[in-house]
Amino acid sequence: MFDKNGYPENSQYDDELRSRRTTQARMRRNRHSGLGFEEEMFINSSRHLILHITTSYQRKYRNGVTLSTIQNHRDLFLRHIKEYPTALLQMVRGIIWKLEEGDRSGLHLHLLIFYSAQRKSDVIVAQEIGEHWVNEVTRGWGDYWNTNANKEKLKRWGVGIGQVNRHDNSKRESLQAFIANYMAKANQVPRNRTEDDKLFGMRFFDRLR
Repeated sequence: MFDKNGYPENSQYDDELRSRRTTQARMRRNRHSGLGFEEEMFINSSRHLILHITTSYQRKYRNGVTLSTIQNHRDLFLRHIKEYPTALLQMVRGIIWKLEEGDRSGLHLHLLIFYSAQRKSDVIVAQEIGEHWVNEVTRGWGDYWNTNANKEKLKRWGVGIGQVNRHDNSKRESLQAFIANYMAKANQVPRNRTEDDKLFGMRFFDRLR
């Protein structure tokens, strides 16, 4: 038997169609929640230092990294931000995170960080947080990419990282485009992911308001 599109019923096409619909729905949810989070952050504070860091693992260690490994490191990193008595981490106000797995890059986390505007050099702050991931969270296994030091990579959306003010419409629109079209994307799903594994999330650190 064939369906109205001429494909065999219960075929691989049905599975692919369901998968596409699920991916699209997930991306819509991510966009909605991510953009809502961005709005909330600028309601709570008129300025932020916006950082984008991709945390990953050195190539020589990647074969030993599982989905559980990076999930544990992600949770440890968030606990450090909440609990560590260091000026570096206490100035983090909020994070949007996205967990992915690439064929070449392996398992990695995209971190969009809303940081206190009391610090002025976004490049240096992003580097310091990346080094914290390497040395304190992964104990030497980690690696990172500092997008703030390579802003030209964001040209397709416009540059919405660095110092961003609430009423800077150009930077806010670029930041929102980055969230909607990059942070919210639902591809590069980890191979061993189950329905219970969360791949996108946000965290607001209320103690820093």
